[in-house]
Amino acid sequence: MITALRKRLGRPQPPYKYPLDRSNDRHFPDGWSGRLYVWDIDKTYLATEIHSLKALLAVPFEFAIDKRNVAGTVALLKALRRGVAPRGLTASNPIYFVSASPPQLRLVIQRKMLLDGVEFDGITFKDQVALVVRGQFGKLREQIGYKLSALLLNRQELPWDVQETLFGDDSESDALIYSLYGDVVAGRLRGEALVKTLLKHQVRREDADYAALLADGMPHKELVHSIFINLEVRKNPERFVDFHQRLVPCHDAFQASLRLFEDGQIDEEGVAAVAHQLVVTLRRQQASLLRSAADMVARGAVGLATLERLWGILQARGLAPDYFVVDAARVPSHPRPEATEGGFLTPESMRA
Repeated sequence: MITALRKRLGRPQPPYKYPLDRSNDRHFPDGWSGRLYVWDIDKTYLATEIHSLKALLAVPFEFAIDKRNVAGTVALLKALRRGVAPRGLTASNPIYFVSASPPQLRLVIQRKMLLDGVEFDGITFKDQVALVVRGQFGKLREQIGYKLSALLLNRQELPWDVQETLFGDDSESDALIYSLYGDVVAGRLRGEALVKTLLKHQVRREDADYAALLADGMPHKELVHSIFINLEVRKNPERFVDFHQRLVPCHDAFQASLRLFEDGQIDEEGVAAVAHQLVVTLRRQQASLLRSAADMVARGAVGLATLERLWGILQARGLAPDYFVVDAARVPSHPRPEATEGGFLTPESMRA
């Protein structure tokens, strides 16, 4: 099959590569293992308006100080970087960004991260200018082929056993892209099956072949721990009911922080920092945090015991309403499904 793919790529001409711009500043020692976080930028970290041509054209002319964050994400990124470590120490967990923005915005975005105090280890940008020069205007908005290629290129440079947690939003196709990636890394979706699935989602043949070649020969292991989707466009999380339980739709950063705390990826201070940024810095009502927490428990995305562990801490800091006591009778909950290691992350209806 791979031989056929190579023929389709037109060898012995120079092999095709998706036009993107990557940086990786992290050197991993031999045998390093741990957690790694990959974030989309627009609508996941930055509240970028991308739903109109006028807004898209304005993006390159914005200064770093003009860019707004998705509420609570700066505190969440810092909590993930710190990880769960003894007080005063940090795990310095790796953080990578994959953006559909052009590399011409690299300096602006890096300045924004510097202003926010967000530490990162690498960024990948989509080379939109190269696409325009090639006359491939259809690829400017098509993200599946681009992001899957970027994730696989990153994976080739990572210690193989590193566990990844991925963050995206529902304004594009991040849920599908991350699920496909998890299945590719686990070895469930490769070769011709991967190519046909990508073609089903209007990925160009050359990009589908390229992704399959990147995966060819890669070891296989269950390495995508969880996927968080910011519900920026469609507010109903039931839209993702067919996806694997490792995919967690969230209305806000506080919901994500609750699940990450339950999974042992951030500590109480991390959750409190997200809540502080929302309530104190952004003047969000305390009751809104209660609604967010109750929604996660009701959906079975977070256990009631997790809320019981955190609620007193948040109340003591004036971040949660003091009139509410965590009580199973007042916050109906559904048991969180048992985690399963195997099985497709990508819904059957979305695979070829």
